[in-house]
Amino acid sequence: MRRLPHVGYKSRDRGPLEFKSRLRREEGNIMPIARRNVLTIPPTVRIKDAAELMVKNKVRRLPITDPGTKRLIGIVTTRDIIDFLGGGERSKIIQNKFKGNFLAAVNDPIRTIMSEKVVHGTFDMSIKDVAKLLLRTGVGGAPILDERAHVVGMVSERDFVPYVPIAAGILVGYHMTRKVVTAEPELQIKEAARRMVSRGVRRLPVVCDRELVGIVTSVDILRYFGTSEMFEHMAHGRVDEAMSVGVDRIMTSKVLTVTPQTDIGEAAALMVERGCGGLPVVERDELVGIMTERNVLELLI
Repeated sequence: MRRLPHVGYKSRDRGPLEFKSRLRREEGNIMPIARRNVLTIPPTVRIKDAAELMVKNKVRRLPITDPGTKRLIGIVTTRDIIDFLGGGERSKIIQNKFKGNFLAAVNDPIRTIMSEKVVHGTFDMSIKDVAKLLLRTGVGGAPILDERAHVVGMVSERDFVPYVPIAAGILVGYHMTRKVVTAEPELQIKEAARRMVSRGVRRLPVVCDRELVGIVTSVDILRYFGTSEMFEHMAHGRVDEAMSVGVDRIMTSKVLTVTPQTDIGEAAALMVERGCGGLPVVERDELVGIMTERNVLELLI
């Protein structure tokens, strides 16, 4: 595993002040940092196709708009689809509505599993207010609407990570999440999905004898869901068999990590460079925590 080297740091007390002052300097309309040209879908798109769009476009949420008015009417996230695949309450739809026919279920319109109550911001909100919105509601991202309820942007926790100075002067060990939800290599994919949904996480570091051996994310599960192998199992009614293989089948084994002594600014820069939402924190080859985009956002506010 490749590990980010530790460098010296400044006074611990200076870090958060630098974060907050930098965010205040940028406080204003949210649109300068919102991602434009947001991918949206109508409610008639099949669940299967929505999952494939997420993987292809590397997004974790898709706003759903009315084809006529273009107004926002719902949203679907990777967690919603993981829930549907067997991770939680939405999986009951397959049994109750489709009598266990998984292939028919994934060809149902996305409106079947979308969330109608959408946490969103408006184009005139400040950057800081949207950051507070994400923290208060616990969502990882939110569409930004104009006065007609049209989606004009998307903001996620990831968009705030670049605000951390490269030399923040505060260590990862002070603000990492210590109680990490993990998986074992042999944990079945369906059980990993349930663990993600029930514990409200998007990634599970994979640990064997206390040593980090990989990481599996909700996108990894969606990617597996779209493979020809999975659809072969669907066609023959053997979905449970396909979802019963271990997560070591789909996990990323070459994991980029940091140590508790790494400067948070370096960790944030690495997240931006690699486009990842979380970095496992290791010490003497053992997993001791995880640094996520949410941890960074909490520091900024």
